[in-house]
Amino acid sequence: MLDELFRYEINTRVRQILISYNVDMTKISYSCIKKTIYVYGSLNKIISEDFSLANIKSLVAELIKLPHIRDVQFDLENWFISTETGELNIVKGKKQIACSVSKDQSKL
Repeated sequence: MLDELFRYEINTRVRQILISYNVDMTKISYSCIKKTIYVYGSLNKIISEDFSLANIKSLVAELIKLPHIRDVQFDLENWFISTETGELNIVKGKKQIACSVSKDQSKL
């Protein structure tokens, strides 16, 4: 029962975070299994502009900071986002950013 309550709470927070970044919720799916959040589909805004790398970095940092979450895994059609080994790697086309993100990081 506690696992289901935890999963429901995390999924609710993930939805709130995605909505706060104007993510088109009709093109993305997510789920929390144990201590990992899985995000898949297409990461687009509900308005015509595209995400900047800074937007994605902030979004991912908020997801990683959620309580009891150890990992966020992405399987997106239009972005490659990896949080392996404590580094955040974001790739779309030829653009790439690599930076460190941790749960304890107070400022981004």
